[in-house]
Amino acid sequence: MQKLSKLLTEREQVELLGEQQEQETENPAASWPEPEPIKTTLLPVEKLPPEIIPGPFRAWAVDVSYRMQAPIDFIAAAVMVMAGGVIGAGCGIKPKRKDDWLVIPNLWGGVIGRPGMLKTPALQEAMKPLSQLEAEAKKQYDKDLTNYEAEKEIFKAQRDAMKSEMITAAKGKGERSLDDIKARFLELKEPSPPIWLRFKTNDSTIEKMAELLEQNPRGILLFRDELIGLLTSWDKEGREPDRAFYLEAWNGYGSITTDRIGRGTVHVNNLCVSVLGGIQPAKLLAYLFQATSELENDGLIQRMQLLVYPDEPSNWQLVDEYPNKEAKGRAFRVIKKLSEMDFTEYGVAIDEGEKIPYLRFDNEAQELFNEWLTELQRKLQVDEAPVILEHLNKYRSLMPSIALIDHLVNVANGMAGGPVRLESAEKAAAWCEYLESHARRIYALVGDVGQRAAAELAKKLKARKLQDGFTVRDVYRNQWHLLTSKEIVKAACDELVEAGWLMEQNKDIPGRQPIKIYLINAKIFS
Repeated sequence: MQKLSKLLTEREQVELLGEQQEQETENPAASWPEPEPIKTTLLPVEKLPPEIIPGPFRAWAVDVSYRMQAPIDFIAAAVMVMAGGVIGAGCGIKPKRKDDWLVIPNLWGGVIGRPGMLKTPALQEAMKPLSQLEAEAKKQYDKDLTNYEAEKEIFKAQRDAMKSEMITAAKGKGERSLDDIKARFLELKEPSPPIWLRFKTNDSTIEKMAELLEQNPRGILLFRDELIGLLTSWDKEGREPDRAFYLEAWNGYGSITTDRIGRGTVHVNNLCVSVLGGIQPAKLLAYLFQATSELENDGLIQRMQLLVYPDEPSNWQLVDEYPNKEAKGRAFRVIKKLSEMDFTEYGVAIDEGEKIPYLRFDNEAQELFNEWLTELQRKLQVDEAPVILEHLNKYRSLMPSIALIDHLVNVANGMAGGPVRLESAEKAAAWCEYLESHARRIYALVGDVGQRAAAELAKKLKARKLQDGFTVRDVYRNQWHLLTSKEIVKAACDELVEAGWLMEQNKDIPGRQPIKIYLINAKIFS
């Protein structure tokens, strides 16, 4: 009897286990695991060493960063782009000892940070020297315009007087002959309208930009608080000419001739435009994913060589101190001097038939550049993501550009001219190493887009934005941030299934193929 009782007990246990398995088959969510936390991490980046900032700007940048409690990266990157924009096509560098390869130091850059990290105030502080130059140039333009209006009236009066003399001479009267009056008339020159010197613009059509460049042959800086808005506008249908215009303007030495009814013919000798602005990480990620997923990648984003994405300050403190007026004044004076310099007076050469003067490295700096370029070329042979290799390939021009900027800033501060020195080349190499770590952080955002999309989807689940049993289509039709395509949403769902947040199940539809639905782990709301 005891054996029979024990046998029945075991049979009951088997039956009970079978019932549990049937229940789990009918309702897979009956045995949910504990959901794992969804984390997204950024690759580490190097901190900017203040020593690589050009000397005349260093104390100013450190002071602004400290008083704002904003990353010094924001101010330093903006100042480098701004200084390069002032130099523009006024002076280039030929990085090789004998070769005629020419680099113009106009740079494209941006600062990345979430809202509240003081991107815009930092950028605006860095732009103050240009704003001051523009204010002075506008004052001079207004003065010249008044003189021009007076000279134009004098010209009209002289022209009308000569016409009257011609009529009189044609009748055989008067003291002067027609030939004499004709000679004097041909010598009469209409006054040229004054030129308003410009250093930056915030918004412009490419037709107007061409006019600005015609009048400002060194180039101009295009500054936008929100840079992604500018970049995405170039992607819109019908704006292909804008994109092509700015892609060519990155080199800094191209030329263009436009013919427009109403505007006439505009010829630009130096198509040189620098670009600077702020970017929010979320908006950048969406743009990066779109830009790197298209087959026709034209390298636009890779031209943003001074794109920095620093860590958020962890030791914020309230600072209320007076600005370092001495450091600020020195920085402003150097920028003004740069804007006025005739670089040919400082040991800068210009070859016959060429339009842009240039410098070369001195012997020590040349050796460093050769070693650095050789090392870069080895790095480009490594099997890495194509977008990273394309970005690093453009450092060939970045390093000599930064070296030239540092050198000319010091010359404007009183240092003797001549070739670019070793110290400037060493700073430029350090800048490239620092910027590479930021580039890797930025492009890694695209590499783990599935994980980041999963984090966004997890937020929607926690907020109960989706019903139990939702489909992939239910998600991407809402066009939530990052969750805008079928492929990305599927990758996000796969991540959450792996983490125990979701469970995938087939749902039978009468007369149709089964569809995949996702059940939500109720434990995520605990």
